[in-house]
Amino acid sequence: MPNQQRLRARLLEFLKFRVLSAQEEFFTPWQSKAGIDCIKLRAWLSDVWPEALALDDDQLKQVLDQARWLYVN
Repeated sequence: MPNQQRLRARLLEFLKFRVLSAQEEFFTPWQSKAGIDCIKLRAWLSDVWPEALALDDDQLKQVLDQARWLYVN
């Protein structure tokens, strides 16, 4: 779906400077022993960028993984 891909790209861009400035600490609020806690992530996104809530949990996790890979030193 082109619309979903565009939304994922926009979310990645939205996260870019947040991840660059905080590095691994950026991911701490959403980490659990099982990985990313999408409920907590969605709660944060609902306040700062609700458009991203149209993505499913797997897509959100993929974008976070990509942000970590691209922007964490």
